[in-house]
Amino acid sequence: MNHSLPASLSFLRSELPSHWVGLGVIQLPKRNFFQSIGDYFAEKSGKQRISFVVVNEESLKTLHYQGSSLIGSEFIDIHNLDHFYFSEGNTSDGLVSLFNCEASVVISKNKKGDLKLKDYFLKIMPTLLGENAEPIRKIEDIQWAQESKKHMAEVLKHWPEHIKARKDKEEAEEKERLAQEAHIS
Repeated sequence: MNHSLPASLSFLRSELPSHWVGLGVIQLPKRNFFQSIGDYFAEKSGKQRISFVVVNEESLKTLHYQGSSLIGSEFIDIHNLDHFYFSEGNTSDGLVSLFNCEASVVISKNKKGDLKLKDYFLKIMPTLLGENAEPIRKIEDIQWAQESKKHMAEVLKHWPEHIKARKDKEEAEEKERLAQEAHIS
């Protein structure tokens, strides 16, 4: 993947993780009533909210912007995932292809082995919106967005396999540890 960003997305450069392979647009996170009022007036002034996702081999990072100002971000590491589901689909109008991703991040584990999880549901679309959420019109930028989407798919579709392999390894190590403890006592 060409890691140079189109000019319309250059404001993202400082937030990109190293070795990133793709960039997409995601649905905006839910906002409370007062935040929604602020969003309404910000949009009237030309500073729309837009959220991006940046993917590398072992993590994804969500970036939430108001115009070109970062207003929030989250980092999801593959090593903290309990499960990850990936599928391809289209928007309800059928015009834009997207990826549906569901992830559960392990927040904590109690002594009984029960997990506390945080769930994420992402609909990742090609980055066809630039600064202040203006549609990208340059053919080179549209091609770049489609290539970026392909690279993300190549990485994300293998995440469930990587998570299963890690969990199988952890389970085998736990069984071996318990067997050694039983043998000692």
